Amino acid sequence: MVRLPKRSLASAVALAAGVLLATTPGPAGADPIVLPPILDVEPTLGCTQLVPHAVSVDNTPVRLDVRILLDGVPQAEAASAVTAMRTAYSPLNIDVVATYQTVSFTGLDAGGLTQQAKDLYGGRRPAGVDVVYTMTSKNITSEGSPLGNNVAGLADCIGGVRYADRAFAVGERFDDPTTGGTIPLPVRQATGKTMAHEIGHLMGGHHHYASVEGLLAPDPNVMTLMGPTLSVISLKLSTLNTLMVKAHAQLYATP
Repeated sequence: MVRLPKRSLASAVALAAGVLLATTPGPAGADPIVLPPILDVEPTLGCTQLVPHAVSVDNTPVRLDVRILLDGVPQAEAASAVTAMRTAYSPLNIDVVATYQTVSFTGLDAGGLTQQAKDLYGGRRPAGVDVVYTMTSKNITSEGSPLGNNVAGLADCIGGVRYADRAFAVGERFDDPTTGGTIPLPVRQATGKTMAHEIGHLMGGHHHYASVEGLLAPDPNVMTLMGPTLSVISLKLSTLNTLMVKAHAQLYATP
């Protein structure tokens, strides 16, 4: 499971996460390249995709259906976060389509909230939905992690869109702007950035593909979307994460 820390960059260095950036559109009509199974170590290591599963330079339009579970969050705020997420995904020709459901989950542990989301649907994402995202008003924690309550969101699995029982993530709702970082810095669109980041993991994105290309984003920041901490990321995927996210969308999202 991959966590997005809210504050300290230093505390996130040890995490194997990734950044998303959008670059020049690729040629149309080129199928995603799936790496040979001998290189895809994910089944052995469990949703890590230390070796990318697939890449794509194709710009074929894809619809990504996202079910957003509103745990103490008004739908209007969630819709605003979806608008922010589209800033990162639209350049990849990925159309983010959201549906909403109000829930009332218990506890603060991010993994526990995700388990409640799975239980809601019998352990698997519902028909017609690619990924399920719990947006919560709770200050979430991560049991067993040194980050404690310094967690903005958690994805159940890198590349989780491939699996009906792993296509789940959770993230906090934030005031706009909020503050983050060892030296408090204003973070705008933090709710949307958190959702876009955690769903980026479900689409194969990694922290270790983070990039200074975030300085070229519509909202310039030190890193691209999959950077390791909320206060330094922008709404732009890195060049390398773009290849992975496009491939997962084209292979596993709604036709």
